[in-house]
Amino acid sequence: MKEYEDIHIQTFSSASDEARYLIGCRGQYYEAGVVVANLITTLKEYGTEDEAIKAFLRNNNNRYTIEQIRDAIKKYIAPMQENKGGVKQFLYQKEILSAGYVDRFSDALKLLFNKYIMVSVIFVALTLDAVFFLTTKDLLTFSNKVNAYTIIGLLLFMLASSFFHELGHASACKRFGIKHGGIGFGLYLNFPVLYTDVTEVWKLDRSRRCVVNIAGVYFQLMCIIPIIICFMLTDSDVLRYMIIIMNFGFVMTLNPFFKFDGYWMASDILGVPNLRQRSKEIIRYYINKLRRRSIGEMSYMQRMKKKAKWGFAVYAIVVNLFMAYYFLYVLPLFIYNFALSFPMEAKQLIMYLANNVTPPFALLRNIGAQMLFFALIAYMVYNVLYKGRKKKNGVKMQ
Repeated sequence: MKEYEDIHIQTFSSASDEARYLIGCRGQYYEAGVVVANLITTLKEYGTEDEAIKAFLRNNNNRYTIEQIRDAIKKYIAPMQENKGGVKQFLYQKEILSAGYVDRFSDALKLLFNKYIMVSVIFVALTLDAVFFLTTKDLLTFSNKVNAYTIIGLLLFMLASSFFHELGHASACKRFGIKHGGIGFGLYLNFPVLYTDVTEVWKLDRSRRCVVNIAGVYFQLMCIIPIIICFMLTDSDVLRYMIIIMNFGFVMTLNPFFKFDGYWMASDILGVPNLRQRSKEIIRYYINKLRRRSIGEMSYMQRMKKKAKWGFAVYAIVVNLFMAYYFLYVLPLFIYNFALSFPMEAKQLIMYLANNVTPPFALLRNIGAQMLFFALIAYMVYNVLYKGRKKKNGVKMQ
């Protein structure tokens, strides 16, 4: 059937004990089991839906009814064709550089993904980084005064470092022969981030997906090598700032709980797509089982290979505890401290300005950081409470 010509099927690499398939449709990708994959294949082969359903029933020895097949098409396959934009990962997103422009850089930089170059860069960078933290005395004590030029310079450095990070993801896609999208700005939870559209990464096996996920940090490790060497020669406070900022970025990026690179690494290592969603499903599944309520469908973990189950179970417990800690303690604590300290600091700022005195940098930094963080939280809450009602539900494939 012509309406199914834009749907493509290939095997999908995961930790499932059953055969899983990757369904591609209009730039979006879905995971499906053998039944749905075979049904789509049959629909593509025949001219009408009735003919395809009859053929599918013959091929499966009439194990299903016509009504069941039509329900499956309506529930699993039709939404793929209707979902033009996919499920958004960000509260806000805007493309900054087009795929064509990024392609100019990624095509040249893909050569850096030679395994010998990668191992050498990672080894040297991690060694120098360890030496930096072990040998630098008074790590957070800076002798030079911080001025506006230093702040602007560090912000520009952070932006350039993040851009180079995203080029790493795009270049890895080029190396493995898949298309990448553009580079954009997004807001994930209350974190402003740059992102690269690497949707086609799902076409790769798990090991190559891991390389694409770590590629951003790999590119930044190439940057940190000369910076650490220059710091060792000059003992510059500015260079020390830069090294600390980059290492803080590594910690954030490799965090497996939020949907940054570490999350996607964990997803591919464990072999569980939609890792966050399925970690919540498994908790609900066993809570309902303990309370003797209706369990519903089998949890994803029960379909996994035995060796992979334990890793997924540990992740599911840890990530749910972490999210509860973040949303029930960290954010409320920030809002509470903001309510206590902000009025007093705002009053101090007004007093300085009223007396025509330049406010201290520390005061401006505190007020600016608190206002930005609070604004991001408010924007997140707004999207969850209001815009979230208008979002379509994602397609859940079995």
